[in-house]
Amino acid sequence: MKHLIITPDTIDFQTYMAETEPHAKVLPADTWREELFDLVTNGNQLQGATLPWKKTHDQLRFRGGEVTLWQGINGHGKSQLLGMVCLGFAAQMERVCIASFEMTPRATLYRMMKQAAQNGNPPTSFIDQYLEWLTGKLWIYNQLGQAMPEMLAAVIRYCADKLKIQHVVIDSLMRVVAGEDNYNAQKDFVGRLCSLARDHNIHIHLVHHVRKLEDEKKMPGKFDSKGSGAITDQVDQVLTVWRNKEKQKTIEQFTFDKKLLTPEIENKPDAILACDKNRHGDWEGRIGLWYHEASLQYTSDNQRKTIDLLSLR
Repeated sequence: MKHLIITPDTIDFQTYMAETEPHAKVLPADTWREELFDLVTNGNQLQGATLPWKKTHDQLRFRGGEVTLWQGINGHGKSQLLGMVCLGFAAQMERVCIASFEMTPRATLYRMMKQAAQNGNPPTSFIDQYLEWLTGKLWIYNQLGQAMPEMLAAVIRYCADKLKIQHVVIDSLMRVVAGEDNYNAQKDFVGRLCSLARDHNIHIHLVHHVRKLEDEKKMPGKFDSKGSGAITDQVDQVLTVWRNKEKQKTIEQFTFDKKLLTPEIENKPDAILACDKNRHGDWEGRIGLWYHEASLQYTSDNQRKTIDLLSLR
């Protein structure tokens, strides 16, 4: 597993600590000649990596040069869902680095292994297959606790330059910028991420928390993000992960009372992935997902058929 791990002890990030000169911004119009030909010939087609669920492919994509904010109430499964998304990116041969400052690499990889195995108790024989499949596709930045913005920027530059990584996951903003009311630091850090994404043509996924609403039945939106409004203003996409806690409570009560669930309850999504901002796409809306508890996967419908993420294309 050592080849999957990136740490300050094993990599000299000093070369990548200093800000590099920005790319030239003033260019002649014919610089975009080929892109205009492609646009006229093929139309404004959706491009970029897809999510694991086919029903989302015409709605959401993840391209280089952009930043997506993944937000949600604490305990609603945003990091877990994003782990499944990263396996989907890897299946598309898109290289990923996960920088989780809240979970150990072992815990991150184990949770994703359950999703990859479609099994809550994967056999030991699956471990080698799983890690071999991840080779050249997934890296982990190993640091827990608070992270320095300068070091994280260096890690991103290193990943883009040396490892040719296309997706960097930062989990979470609060571990890089301390204090919900530190608005200027939040604005500066997210602005830096947007610049790094553009300059290195990578997609950065930033995990963030939202305020817990008084009404648990109400789904939060982009205006419910903790901290500065400049966070959602600067990113390209805002996605909210929301678990239907009310449905979960109802199921628990029905189980306790030994009552059969009604189709009305069953058909309600276990979770919703909402897009509240999509700067480079026309679609904004909500996608229903159903949770397969054993594998920790989110599925497309109430049949809860798991996805073979290792064979996904």
